[in-house]
Amino acid sequence: MTLLNSSLATEFLAQYKKLLSEVAGKALMEMDLEDFEMARRELYEKNLNKTYSFANSYDPSFIDAVRSATYGMFIYAKKYRQGYALKSSDGTWHCVKALTTPLEELIPADWVVIDTAILTFGGSAVCDGLVINRNMFIGKNMINTMIQELKGERRKWSSHKKMQRIR
Repeated sequence: MTLLNSSLATEFLAQYKKLLSEVAGKALMEMDLEDFEMARRELYEKNLNKTYSFANSYDPSFIDAVRSATYGMFIYAKKYRQGYALKSSDGTWHCVKALTTPLEELIPADWVVIDTAILTFGGSAVCDGLVINRNMFIGKNMINTMIQELKGERRKWSSHKKMQRIR
């Protein structure tokens, strides 16, 4: 349950890589991980995601996902059955899915600060897969406080999932 459906992940990644290569001004074949990270930072920090003129080849749901993305610093709390718990710098908790690689393979431990982007695609909140570890761990007292917050959030996530199944 923590990975996005593979066909949706493939569809998302093809469009996202194309977009980031356009932002970088490079051919997709010339892009490496550092190029993708720099292009993503430019896309969101300069608010290009809000003003970018997308070609007709982009799926409208992908365009909506990019335009409404949340980018920046997050606390990676831990993995749950419903998805991965991430807390954004504005205090909002997110339950996200990974695209093709489980986040626990990209992030060294629970309760660590990362940079990434969260987008809604295919009916799920997803992490864009470009995870930068800030090598900052959260302290014990702060974790205890966040665990209490997270208990309430997880109840919301579970009831939201039940409501989706009912529809």
